[in-house]
Amino acid sequence: MLRCFHIPGRAGVTILLLAGCAGCALQGYRAAPLDPAASAQRFDARTLDSPYLREYLQAHGHTSPVWPLARWGLTELTLLAFHDHPDLEVARAQAKAAHADVAAATQRPPLAITPRVEHHSLRTAEQSSPWSLGFELQIPLSAASTGEAIRNRYDALARAADLRIGAAAWNVRTRVRTSLLDVYANAVESDLLQNEVREREAMLTLLQQRLDAGAVSFVELNSARLAAADAHSRLQVTRSAGARDLAALAEALSLPLPLVRSMQLDYAELQRTAPALQDVEMQRAALINRLDIRGKLLEYAAAEAEVRLEVARQYPTIAISPGFLWDQGDSIWSLAATLVPALAGNRPAIAAAQARREVEASQFRALQDKVIVQAQGAEAAYESLAQALAQAEQVNALHLNRVQQVERRFEAGDTDRVELTAARLKMLIAQRAAFALRIETLRAQGALEDALQIPLTGGPLPQVVRTAPETAAGLSQQ
Repeated sequence: MLRCFHIPGRAGVTILLLAGCAGCALQGYRAAPLDPAASAQRFDARTLDSPYLREYLQAHGHTSPVWPLARWGLTELTLLAFHDHPDLEVARAQAKAAHADVAAATQRPPLAITPRVEHHSLRTAEQSSPWSLGFELQIPLSAASTGEAIRNRYDALARAADLRIGAAAWNVRTRVRTSLLDVYANAVESDLLQNEVREREAMLTLLQQRLDAGAVSFVELNSARLAAADAHSRLQVTRSAGARDLAALAEALSLPLPLVRSMQLDYAELQRTAPALQDVEMQRAALINRLDIRGKLLEYAAAEAEVRLEVARQYPTIAISPGFLWDQGDSIWSLAATLVPALAGNRPAIAAAQARREVEASQFRALQDKVIVQAQGAEAAYESLAQALAQAEQVNALHLNRVQQVERRFEAGDTDRVELTAARLKMLIAQRAAFALRIETLRAQGALEDALQIPLTGGPLPQVVRTAPETAAGLSQQ
């Protein structure tokens, strides 16, 4: 059975105000279901003529009177990937969640309201009821150092999450550059092999004519047939790899494959090689621009703040509890304090936080050493390949000069078409060798860019939100 009791006006108003404040802070649940079909449809509906994409390109300094673009180079493809790539969307969502954790961790502790209902077994004739009604508030108090340590820890983690946006963007750029380089290598290799097949077929025809005239042996003709078959086989393999490379580019751009097939690609930016860096300059660039280095520093700062937090928690937790009780017309006010000392002076938690800080310090030193060695190795490989490429291009120039000489002799009637075709084949082989070295040099340049996280020959970088005082190094700042 429920019984109703009269609550005095001031006490009732106070309880209603507290309940009202609590009600105002409530937030209803709002469902956010995923729709896989709509998400897939959104992906299939991506286009290259979106006005939002044009605005994005213009905001990053790419102005073109023609829209949609007629040709897509490395810069345009990189900006296209930055515009709407799911990896960047994930990184931004994670950073947003990390910043939300800051607000959640640093909000004031809630007040606790404890209703009090007392029943008196003995009562006098003046007492109208055996019941007394009231409530208590519990107000936790915390030291300023505790709140500051909590804020510092979550701030550092949020800023590290901001840097991971930059890291995701750099990984997207790397995949786009690598895939475009593969497509470029395949296109040029296919052209060179096509020329070689044509010249070998011409050579085969000439040798067959000589064999019929008894001027060459069957062994020479058979060798020419094997060489022609080998060139045909390599051409087919290269062409089949082209479809795979184009699919990899579509994946790097997060675009439908038919859309990527329709694009006119421009490889001009890939043909530029970067100058070599000095060791000191290279090492400094790696340590300043590497996003993982800066992120590890922030993670160490969060671990340092956690140690300060556990040290601050070794002091007792205090809560004051003002209360009110209405007892048969008598208003009773009370004030109590709760003191909760940390168990064992919080030494186990402090030791655990210090151990985690040492782990972060060890990981930072290991990463720093790895970055320095990686940058030095990438620079050495790039310099070595650049030198080999210079020598191969000199050999290529000699073969070109040789072909031109044979062509002049052929026009003068001093040599035959077999010698001319043989010279052209040697030149094509030298061109393929030089181009293979060029591709390897460009790959090494990409590895050096990844080691330093700097576009050595220029290129776009995404804008990220400033995370003062640290900022995503190597990225544009808003």
